[in-house]
Amino acid sequence: CTTALWPLEVSNGLLVAERRDRIEPAASARFTRLLLALPIVVEPVDRRRVFEQSRSLARRRNLSAYDAQYLELAIRFGIPLATLDGGLRQAAEAEGVRGPGG
Repeated sequence: CTTALWPLEVSNGLLVAERRDRIEPAASARFTRLLLALPIVVEPVDRRRVFEQSRSLARRRNLSAYDAQYLELAIRFGIPLATLDGGLRQAAEAEGVRGPGG
């Protein structure tokens, strides 16, 4: 399960990697096909939840609104949060959210 931001972030990351010649467009396309084959549920954005819970969480844990959205989703569904972002990982731990395999 992930937020509606995730496909945009992945697409942007792939585009940036292509522009910096870190990945060929064909490899980017293959990766995208693999992602589309996974059973990933994209949770729609709920404006009220964003304006209330996610923003409150962002303030409390000094996160961006984007990162708080991922953390709020993990809290709400009781699922692990996979991130390489140290600040988000610390906030998740403080909120009792584990990482993958944790």
